[in-house]
Formats: sequence, structure tokens, C-alpha cells
Amino acid sequence: MPTETPQIFHGDGLASENPADFLKSFNCAMREQKVTVSSDKLDAFGDYIGTGSQVERWFKALTSTDKATWPAFVTAFEKCWPPVTIAEKTKAEYERELLDLALQEEEVGKKTTLYGRECWAHIAWAMKALQLATNADIDQGTSMIWQVRSKLPDIVKDLLKDEEYTAWADFTKAVMELKGSRLAEKQEQHLKQTQELKELRADLARVQLRTPQQNPITALQSQLNKLSLSPAASLNNSSFSRVPTAPTSQSPQTTYSRQPTMSQQQFVIMEDVKTIVRQLVNAIPQQPDSPSGKTAYVNQLAQWNAKWGENTHVTHETGYPLKPGTAAISSGECFGCGTHGHNGCNCPLPVDHAERLSHKEAAWRAITSKVLGAFNRTSATPISLVINHTPQYNTAWIEELTEQDKGKVEGSA
Repeated sequence: MPTETPQIFHGDGLASENPADFLKSFNCAMREQKVTVSSDKLDAFGDYIGTGSQVERWFKALTSTDKATWPAFVTAFEKCWPPVTIAEKTKAEYERELLDLALQEEEVGKKTTLYGRECWAHIAWAMKALQLATNADIDQGTSMIWQVRSKLPDIVKDLLKDEEYTAWADFTKAVMELKGSRLAEKQEQHLKQTQELKELRADLARVQLRTPQQNPITALQSQLNKLSLSPAASLNNSSFSRVPTAPTSQSPQTTYSRQPTMSQQQFVIMEDVKTIVRQLVNAIPQQPDSPSGKTAYVNQLAQWNAKWGENTHVTHETGYPLKPGTAAISSGECFGCGTHGHNGCNCPLPVDHAERLSHKEAAWRAITSKVLGAFNRTSATPISLVINHTPQYNTAWIEELTEQDKGKVEGSA
């Protein structure tokens, strides 16, 4: 096999140059060309050095004594470019390197290159481990075998036999005898099981958050759908308005307490859901109770319907515009009328009254309150529901009264 031609040597300390290696390469080339006479080798040496380089200037300045024989020339060469003394590693350093030599889990069942040849990754690891153990002078015993074995991937450890290794050669031989195809098969099964476990955990997280039994958003929507109030006879002919109020000690507001009608479940609100709801609260601000605010509110509704569709149910991912003049969201408000002082179950507005909030807005307020809590309770302006009674008589009943009875009615009135 022909020897490679030596690279041109400059002798200026470049990282790519090693004087000792150059001299070895030059000697090999001379032997390949059957050049053995010292004078011939010295003549050829000038053809392998860089023009105008430091080594060329040195070569031209050599004395006849330095060029008398080839060994004398080598002595002069090594005096100018002495061989580099290698920093020998200690046994402790080899042991630490052995402990740090890791066969990564993703490398199991894969191929790599060692000494220019393709081989299985676990075989390359075993050969390096044996070399380090030999350099550390522990290869003839069992020192550190079990520490190193414990760091191997589980797939490799499962296929290794549980036996007492007497030396590092036995241990590394057992690793190298493992079939690469078998490891690749086991690795594929492991990855499949890992993916299935990951999907199961993701499904479990979704179930805990979104199932009807445990999802707080779905539970609130279900409660809102079931919420119904029979219109009170005394309120059928009344008008309603929302007004900001400032509670005082002379005119305290009536408050209502919520009494659960069924056992309460402990719901877990995930942080990503809270983040989405907060972003939507900020993205769909409540408009002021003014002509311009009401116009902006109408535009908000149109944009929401265009994006989600009029028949879409409100969820924590959709949000919904808030009616101007109603209480701030998540302020302890009633989800039926959007005022303070009572809750949805005690809302005095009939379910079919025009002033009641839409089902979508009620759902959004309920979702926000459940996910974020009443974070606006202390800062929101109190909004009260004012009921103006307008009593009316039954005209048909009055016409049937006699004059005498009518007088009694008027007199009693």
C-alpha cells in the first residue's frame, strides 16, 4: 500500500503541524521510495519544506557536521523542534473518565463509527470502557464494574445476565455480545410504551380538566342552563334599571348568601386555563354606558359572531363581550342581571325579561368567576338593580262590578 506523501513542513508552530509526526512521515516516504543514503535523504528533505519558511532558513544554515549523517541531522532537527512531552493522565483521571463514559439511552440500538468502521453503539462503548479500565490499571479486577453497570440504560441492563464478573474483560465481553438488532427491537418497544404513557397522562389531564364530572366550566354552564325562575306576579308590570350605588350605613344593601343545593366537588383549574381567561378579559374590555360605548359593544358582538358563529357555546377559549352599564366581571355580580346584592338563584328579574343578560354573557361571567375568582370585588363600582312598581288593575274584572260594588271599591280605595 503506497505511503501518503508528507505534507509540506513550515516549522512555525501551526496547530496543524507536528514536527515529530512530519519526520516519521518523511522517513516512511523515503523507505517507500527506497532512498537509504543520507545525502540523498537530505537532498529530498529540501523538497518537503515550505519556501521562505522558518525551517528552510534553518536547513540552509546547517553546518556540514549536522549534515554528515542522517542521525546527526535528526539530532539537529529535534534540537530545534523537540518532541512534545505528553501530559500523562493519572489513574484517578482515567477512573473519573470511565465513570463519565455514558451510553445514552437514545444511542441504544443505533450504529456509530469507531476507528473508521461502523459498529453498534454499545460495542463502541464497551471497547472504550475496557481501554479506560486498562489505563486506570483496574482491568484485572472488579473495581468500579457495578458503578458503571448501574449507569447503563435499562434496556441494556435488562438483557445482561445477572452474574458475577471477575474482570473488566468479562463485563465488556458480555455487553459486546448483545445483539444490536435485539437492542433496536427493545428500544422501539420502549419508545412506543413511553409515547403511550405520555398520551395517557395527557388524556388524564384533559379528563380532570374537561370532563362533565370534574370540569368546573362545564359544570357552571350546566347550572346556568338549568337555572330558571318563575316570573313573580308583582314584578310582571315593573320596570328595571341598573344604577351605580355607594353603600352607606343609612341605606345598607340587602345581601344574599349562596347555599349549595348539591354536594360540591373539588375542581382543579390548570394554570394554562387561567392564563387564557385573563388574556380574554383584557382583550374584550367592557365598554362604558354611553352612546359611543354602546356602539362599541355592538361592534364587539358583531366581531365575536363573525369569529365564532352565533350558535357557538361560550367557553374559556372564546370569551364574550360585556353589556355596558352592568357590573364589572368577577366582582361578585349576579350572572342573571349583572348587578350586585344577590346571586343568580335569587335574581328578581324574570327569566324572560329583556333586561336579563344573554345566556352567553352569563356563561362567560360564570366561567371567569370560577377560574379567576372575584378578583374585581374590592375595586368594582357597586351596581344595584332598581325596581319601579307600576300596579295595574284587571280591566275585565272591573267592568263586571256593579255600581254599588264599584263605589265600595272606590271608597275602600
